[in-house]
Amino acid sequence: TGMYEGKLVRLRALESGDVAPSHDFVNDYETMRGVTSGMLYPSSFEDETRWANGQSSYTHGEYQFGVETLRDGVFIGRCGFIRVDWKNRLAELGILIGDKNYRGHGFGSDAVNVLCRFGFEELNLHKVKASVFDFNEGALRAYEKCGFVREGRLKSELFREGAYHDVIEMGLLSPYQT
Repeated sequence: TGMYEGKLVRLRALESGDVAPSHDFVNDYETMRGVTSGMLYPSSFEDETRWANGQSSYTHGEYQFGVETLRDGVFIGRCGFIRVDWKNRLAELGILIGDKNYRGHGFGSDAVNVLCRFGFEELNLHKVKASVFDFNEGALRAYEKCGFVREGRLKSELFREGAYHDVIEMGLLSPYQT
């Protein structure tokens, strides 16, 4: 398999054709309630187009990929490093499997594995981290399946649906320790 292929998914550049499905993903309340700490506010097609146009191979410190199924090339979401700290060789990971038919079947954890391999083998990262809302059981399980460990709990960091929730900080160290 290539650098960007896993068992179930391929990571690829985001293309203009991904804007419409992405727009649907980010406007789905159930999808976004578990992944964004920001206000759950509708995103316009123009906003999504602007976001997609800002992603390119020239972007420094943010590396976003489209996630498509290996078998039939269906665009199911996106993932990437949302912040890279080059001095400390540390990156924060974000992932969104927007197509609900592909949740809970290993596509997300496969994408995380491929992304981490890219981070460790290509970007020479020392550590990848992720922040997960305590109610997002699927994400917690998926990260743990990929080898991430729970490093800490940030109390009452997220206000969602009239209540405060904890955020679980998860981390994965590079297998290539130097």
